[in-house]
Amino acid sequence: MKKSQLRNIIKEEISKMFNEASEGELIDIYKPTRFWDKFGERLEKDIKNYKMEARGSFGGPEWSKVEMPFGSRIQYVRSRIVQPRRMFGGSDDNELLSIVRIFIKALTDEQYQEVKEGGKINLDDIMTITMMVEVDHGRGGFTIDESWCKWYHPFTGKVFKFNLGGGSTDDLLDYIEREIKFAVKKRGNRIKGAAFRVV
Repeated sequence: MKKSQLRNIIKEEISKMFNEASEGELIDIYKPTRFWDKFGERLEKDIKNYKMEARGSFGGPEWSKVEMPFGSRIQYVRSRIVQPRRMFGGSDDNELLSIVRIFIKALTDEQYQEVKEGGKINLDDIMTITMMVEVDHGRGGFTIDESWCKWYHPFTGKVFKFNLGGGSTDDLLDYIEREIKFAVKKRGNRIKGAAFRVV
């Protein structure tokens, strides 16, 4: 068997494994990592426009105010290629999808913590949002499979975890901003002795 024949057989077998129509679509498997790397840079830059403000006594005699910036991290999970169910159309209609886990956290380490009044406050791990997001790289649009918020109670030490639900959007940055504001409003208002808001 000639080398060229062997190469063609290998290409065909790999194409079958990925349910793809062409070698060009095999190359597309690298598209998700590039896409999410760029999105991660945009997200990191965008959420710097927001901070979570906390006001309270936090165990001390004086009321203090702390502004906590948000940080983000994206963990690549997987990509897959699907063939849409259509009455007409062949394997050329295959779609490349990828899914990631996005972490949003209020940063309260010493290097980020800024105390406006009173003594220093430790609100480490006060809030973390974890989202599972899938994107269709051909058609665009994002699907949020699930979104959870973990909130640390600064007075009792208890950790609350609540479901923020899922949904779909064409603008994931806007969706994330709304999720942050909703989570802070939903949980922060329930903590007596302190007030939280996004500024």
